[in-house]
Amino acid sequence: MKSNGIKISNLSLVYCKGWANREVNVTSHYVYISNYHILRKEGSKWFKLVEEYDGIITTLKKLIFVKKNNFEFMQIWYKDGEILINDLPEPKEQYIKKIGFPVILHAVFDPIDFTIYGDRLLDMITYLRMNEVIVHPVSEKSPVTDITENELAEQVKLFSIKAKSRGITWYLENNSKVDVFHYKAHDLRVVFSSDDYVEQLLDVAHIDSYKHLNEIISVKFPKCLHIAGKHFDIPHEHLSLTEGDIDYKVVFSQYLKGYDGRIILEIDGTDEEIAISKQIIDEAILLAKWLQSKRR
Repeated sequence: MKSNGIKISNLSLVYCKGWANREVNVTSHYVYISNYHILRKEGSKWFKLVEEYDGIITTLKKLIFVKKNNFEFMQIWYKDGEILINDLPEPKEQYIKKIGFPVILHAVFDPIDFTIYGDRLLDMITYLRMNEVIVHPVSEKSPVTDITENELAEQVKLFSIKAKSRGITWYLENNSKVDVFHYKAHDLRVVFSSDDYVEQLLDVAHIDSYKHLNEIISVKFPKCLHIAGKHFDIPHEHLSLTEGDIDYKVVFSQYLKGYDGRIILEIDGTDEEIAISKQIIDEAILLAKWLQSKRR
């Protein structure tokens, strides 16, 4: 069959360092985007994947961009029991599974949401044949009090038991000053000292200074990162890495020495800014590795 579209296969939207040489267990297929239809190949035959819904074309065009720029995973937001992708029709999880690109869910949870939606989240992870999930704690449904961090710690312990029984690794993200709790090192210590199964996701753009960064790392070294540009005097930003006060060469060479976990670009920017930011991270990691080899 002659195509007037673009062939893509086994794609993702988020740069996750450490997965480049690891096999990804997804259904092998090819998708073509034409001006009129989206077609999927099964064996020697072609089938229309979507005929009237244009939104999925937007998603697949994003995949073309990330394929060209060697990204490996798509981070998908999950809130109140639902997948948050406007471009896909319902049921969204079926389309994600059918298209076949690797994903990691980023669940936005109030402490009470572990009880309400935790089992459903784990079921979704199992359905999508994933073995990792990110949880970002927030305080949108109840005000932060002196016991909020302790409530989070209790929910974390219960969720870890369920996740561990399913073989699912999960990461808890640090907050910025905007969210008040799970933000300072002593807050994080309440959670991570009570449960050793949960891993830390360090959002570098949620720090206020390199001192703050060092304090958070001292609680538990992260296994997953969110990366973005940020000015230290602004509570919450997700800029291109060409902007802001954070020097990622300093971050990887002085604070995250030997880091070998996931790296996720969380940037509000254009495709060009995202591609440039990825290049900045690649160069920062190479420099850190070179400096480490010189110290030996």
